[in-house]
Amino acid sequence: MTDRDQLGRAAVHYAAGDGDMDGLRALLAEGADSGAADTEGWTPLHFAAQAQVPAAVEVLLAAGAAIDVVDRHGNTPLWRAVICSRGEGGTIRLLLEAGADPDRDNVHGVSPRALAGRIANYDVAIHLPAGDGTSS
Repeated sequence: MTDRDQLGRAAVHYAAGDGDMDGLRALLAEGADSGAADTEGWTPLHFAAQAQVPAAVEVLLAAGAAIDVVDRHGNTPLWRAVICSRGEGGTIRLLLEAGADPDRDNVHGVSPRALAGRIANYDVAIHLPAGDGTSS
């Protein structure tokens, strides 16, 4: 369970990002850490959010993964879901329903909500509730 590659990633990271639900469930049942961070601070939840795998997000959250954990840039899984959504909102909505903070700024001062408003090729902002206007 503790074997890591040169990037600090364990099998649980790859199962989450690949959408390997059987593998993910098996790894977690065997004691894999749902909150294991790689060298960049990415957790399996970051991987699942970036890959737009709602089922993996649900499994990780049920296993106790922290919803607003940040990587070394201050990006949460919701931030990764927004940047990689291509206009799809399933993963975004799931993270929001679980309590993800759409107004949490990263180290560059950009929140998931602000990021959604800046994406020009897809209307991602429609998947986030109206904010209080305090984020940039």
